[in-house]
Amino acid sequence: MDCAELLDWPAKLRLLDGFRQRENLSWSAPRLHLVDLQYSDVRLDKGLYNRLVARGSMKRLVTEHQVLSAVENPPTDTRAYFRGECLRRFGADIAAASWDSVIFDLGGDSLVRIPTLEPLRGSKAHVGALLDSVDSAVELVEQLTAEPR
Repeated sequence: MDCAELLDWPAKLRLLDGFRQRENLSWSAPRLHLVDLQYSDVRLDKGLYNRLVARGSMKRLVTEHQVLSAVENPPTDTRAYFRGECLRRFGADIAAASWDSVIFDLGGDSLVRIPTLEPLRGSKAHVGALLDSVDSAVELVEQLTAEPR
């Protein structure tokens, strides 16, 4: 079963392998690495993924409107809720955010990393009341890092 029209990684592999074979390149060739980066370029006029969508080689599972809505409204039942709400409420105090952590810059000598390793922890049900109870990133970090009583 070919899933390259539905899933990102097989589509990217197909594209890279086709380019590699056409140009007679090794997998370590710098030109191939550039194509790899260009595939994921989010600019509509530059990204190779977007070109595949435009020519009908990729089937989108969600609409562009749904994607843009998800950027502003993360799901409430996963750790994306915590990450998204931290960015929305305390964006100026966040140095970085990724799948596995939110890193706060609270003006001290070091950054504070809050791990988000469990996909289902950080949901609205799990941290919503805590987020609603604090007025600043400092308060949130204090609550999250306080020793249990």
